Amino acid sequence: MKDKFKVQNSKLKAAFFTLLLLFLFTCNAVAADKIIGVIMTGDISYYSDVHDAFTARLVRKGYAEKVEILIQKPYPDPISLSNAARKLIAIDVDVIVTYGAPATDAVLREQTEIPIVYSCVYEPCNFKQPRNVTGTCSKTHVSSLLRYLRAITAISTLGVIYNSDEADSLQQGLELNRFSNQFGFKIEGINLKNPKDLKQMLSAKKMDALFITNSTTSGRAFPAILSFSLENKIPTATFLSGKNQYATITLSPASKEQGEKAAEKVISIFEGIPPDKIKVDTSSETELIFNLKEANSMGLKIPMELVTEATRLIQ
Repeated sequence: MKDKFKVQNSKLKAAFFTLLLLFLFTCNAVAADKIIGVIMTGDISYYSDVHDAFTARLVRKGYAEKVEILIQKPYPDPISLSNAARKLIAIDVDVIVTYGAPATDAVLREQTEIPIVYSCVYEPCNFKQPRNVTGTCSKTHVSSLLRYLRAITAISTLGVIYNSDEADSLQQGLELNRFSNQFGFKIEGINLKNPKDLKQMLSAKKMDALFITNSTTSGRAFPAILSFSLENKIPTATFLSGKNQYATITLSPASKEQGEKAAEKVISIFEGIPPDKIKVDTSSETELIFNLKEANSMGLKIPMELVTEATRLIQ
């Protein structure tokens, strides 16, 4: 009987907490003209940079006092992402902004009519886009990043960290597999779904270089990946960028442009333009970062003709 009472009591507490959370969100947003719900997948610094640019553009456009931003930072698994989407839908926010394909997919699965603006999605955008959806894709390609990596080291075996549950990451892995046939190197796939498995999975592989695809798991494990690669003198290439954490070579969409484009689309929706009338576009600005300090410690030299292409050098 006691056990049954405990179970019922736990369910009541959970229900009460959910109602309280919704009430607090609603109360906080009462004073605002519009409510923006944001889903920021995991603890990824690149998404934080994009969001900073997003909010800064809203402020410059005079929306500082007009909007309330409710941020959801779920663990990057389908259930947590869906729960985050459902919370924002239950609150009935005016627009939902998503960073990354997993967050975007989660909201689309809920089939809400709330306008959706996505950002940080690898081109091409591989999901059906209803009339209430618009956003920005990232114009950075595997071929470009692979060219830089092959210019600084000979590759017979390329390790590829990916997540088969994430469309962006899987697509990049498939593209790399096609290039391996073209350039004659072998792919060692590392299907990382839990950051805790990283060290064991990497230690079991022999590779000349490591390619880190766009996945939320890779983002969460990024510091550990870089630590392993430096210790084992394995150069890394990635589309992921963040604060004070850099691979040997980074080619990423400019976080400022990604955030600002999302803000402009949100403002257009607030001004009455339907999402399907707002063009889905592709980012045009990229950041090429060479980590010379790390390359030198591995005994690698980045050719001067490549260095001149860089937007930033880590020395």
